Amino acid sequence: MPSLSFDRGSLLSGRKRIAIFASYSGDGFLPPQVLPYLAGLKPLTQAIIVVCDNDLAPGEREKLAPYATHVITGRHGEYDFGSYKRGTAWARDNGLLETADDLILCNDSCFGPVGSFAPMFEKMEARGLDFWGATDSREFTYHLQSYWVVLSRKVFLSSAFTSFLESVKKQDNVQKVILNYELGLTKTLIEAGFKAGAMVENTLKGVHPKDPSKNNLTLFPLYTLEHGLPLVKVKALRVAHTNADGQNRVLEWLHQNAPDLYEHVISDIDIRRFEDADDVAFSLIMPTHNRAWCISKAVTAVMAQTHRRFELIIVDDGSIDDTEGLITRDFGADLETGRIRYIRLRENVGVCNARNIGIAHARNPWIGYADSDNVMRPYFLTMMANAIVEHRDRDAFYGRMIHVNGGVIIGKSFNREGLVKGNFIDLGVFVHRRSLISKFGGFDAELRRLVDWDLCIRLTRHKDPIYIPRILLDYTDEQHDDRISVCESFLKADMMIHTKHDDRPTVSTVILGYNHQQFIVEAIESALSQKGTPFHEILLADDGSNDGTARIFARYAEKYPRIIRNISRGGNFGIAENYRHCFKEAVGKFIAVLEGDDYWTDPEKNMKQSSFLMSHPEATMVFSRIELLDMGKNSYRLLPRQDGLASLLAGSDFAKNEHLNLIANFSSAMFRKKIMADLPSAVYKPRMNEITLSFYLDRIGKFGFIDEVMSVYRLNSASVWTGASQISRLEQAIEIRENALRIAKPEHRPAIQARLNEKKHQLAALLATAKNVTKVA
Repeated sequence: MPSLSFDRGSLLSGRKRIAIFASYSGDGFLPPQVLPYLAGLKPLTQAIIVVCDNDLAPGEREKLAPYATHVITGRHGEYDFGSYKRGTAWARDNGLLETADDLILCNDSCFGPVGSFAPMFEKMEARGLDFWGATDSREFTYHLQSYWVVLSRKVFLSSAFTSFLESVKKQDNVQKVILNYELGLTKTLIEAGFKAGAMVENTLKGVHPKDPSKNNLTLFPLYTLEHGLPLVKVKALRVAHTNADGQNRVLEWLHQNAPDLYEHVISDIDIRRFEDADDVAFSLIMPTHNRAWCISKAVTAVMAQTHRRFELIIVDDGSIDDTEGLITRDFGADLETGRIRYIRLRENVGVCNARNIGIAHARNPWIGYADSDNVMRPYFLTMMANAIVEHRDRDAFYGRMIHVNGGVIIGKSFNREGLVKGNFIDLGVFVHRRSLISKFGGFDAELRRLVDWDLCIRLTRHKDPIYIPRILLDYTDEQHDDRISVCESFLKADMMIHTKHDDRPTVSTVILGYNHQQFIVEAIESALSQKGTPFHEILLADDGSNDGTARIFARYAEKYPRIIRNISRGGNFGIAENYRHCFKEAVGKFIAVLEGDDYWTDPEKNMKQSSFLMSHPEATMVFSRIELLDMGKNSYRLLPRQDGLASLLAGSDFAKNEHLNLIANFSSAMFRKKIMADLPSAVYKPRMNEITLSFYLDRIGKFGFIDEVMSVYRLNSASVWTGASQISRLEQAIEIRENALRIAKPEHRPAIQARLNEKKHQLAALLATAKNVTKVA
């Protein structure tokens, strides 16, 4: 037996305690919580045996020397109970249990101590229990949670405990460890006649017997800390959905009450980042119509949120009861501070429009929804804010809800196909970036039912949302005549949703306008006439026109809100920047382009081209034959350069053409959104053009061609190209080819250089002629 040195004088109440400390590290380095924990444990124990379920990196064992009587290392894969088994065996074999009063089983899943472990020992030893834990749990069945369990002498020397520990073996997963060993230990010892208890006993209750929210106290670390527990779970500080109190609020509590431990905690950047959750701001939209009988309870629940950065926007959808008076009386102070904003509509416009109006008034970047007859749990926004910080790249989040009458729980892990088949995201537990509304649209006023399902499908289509597996809302579904939703055939609404969200191609048509008042209506109408593509949006982007183009765009967007989005920004940014803006705003899988003075002649253009791209994944884009309208001569003609083109082309086909341009004009083309949204800045120089883009796309894939006339390109004397002087056109041509030369594959550069030289020679000759003419004059 090794020589052991015990600090008996420092032991609380003179009890001799042996601690088995289980640890695991995937990289062999001690987790940051280990040393502070052991330092707090050492004054209250005779010996600490550290068992690492891994090998330690060089120098790590030495860090344990001031605290550990003995260190056992090596991968055994039996989780904490395998470490408890090995540590207890070593303590028994080396005589440490012969004189010990208590055996502590603890692990590195917690930061601690907050202050000291001493008050916990004093409180629990005074209760005269045979074994006790830090917290108990009602998940599955009653048990002490195994991250901290203290066994009295008669327990750890009992045959029941010895047999149980010796039975520990490797399990397939941690869930089986919990079921067989964490639950099994408490069950075994209680059945052997031993009395158990917990430092913080779980007396919390849910809203229904089936409500699991309060079964596990580790979900509420502030609650346990304020009840004297000197430990906080590491997971509750690192993983948002494991902490209903919020990582940011726990960190603030530690900063105020345990500053030394706080410094250890925030040394982990994955924990410290949650301090940013305080800055996450929400706008909650609550539509209401004649809900004076129930709205006060719902508003009270919102105002009781533990997260403070939010505003509640109540949209009164033409109520004729005392809703407004009730809100004014009960929540006058919040109205004065702006925490509650009350928008009264003169007429009833329906729940979709009411919510859309609320969103339009929202000031904060994150949107949530509150119904006037449901109760939001106080930690709803806190959990959302911390999840947002944890997953900064995500645009939407949702949790679970419970029907308070029947105990039915709604909410499960995200599956895109499953969501289209049937909704499992309730709007009351759904939050999203406000910016998604401008991209994908708000609530569809043409839907009279299942509007939340429609919104959730659309706002999660581009990127999976984050699922928070916690109940965040208590839901009631009492059927009153004053409910804001309108009852109608579920089958009809269900069919509308499935028709709207099937897997056929989605197309964004972008129409760019600049002083195109004379032609723009024909362009828009040709886009509206497209058929065969169930998912089609039209984006209108005016670039600061000083004629009536912008007004026409606005009227069309107002008239066709389900298909047209006016994304004009009210200024002149230039054609290249306007293209970039359109490509960024487009949400379809494919992008079709119309400049404001061109139009389509084939109502199936988008259907044909999107079908081509769906069946030819190697194609970066597809274009069709184009007809040129010479406005000066009022004549039409086709381009000979498009005669006899193959259905799939490469960059070499473009390089062989004397114009380097087989597309002729973007109005004949359709592109993949994914490619266009990520175009490098160089492609937009000197302006967006077919030549530069073609040689860039050649680096990615092939070009599709459909040998049918589908569009008309106007030779408009007011356009940037057609209306330019011969010198200006040559200067533009030279600049475009110089840029294409830099972007193209090396094998195409000689051909481009030759065409560039031709343009330079033409310009030089033209300038020389002009100079001679000037001299003669």
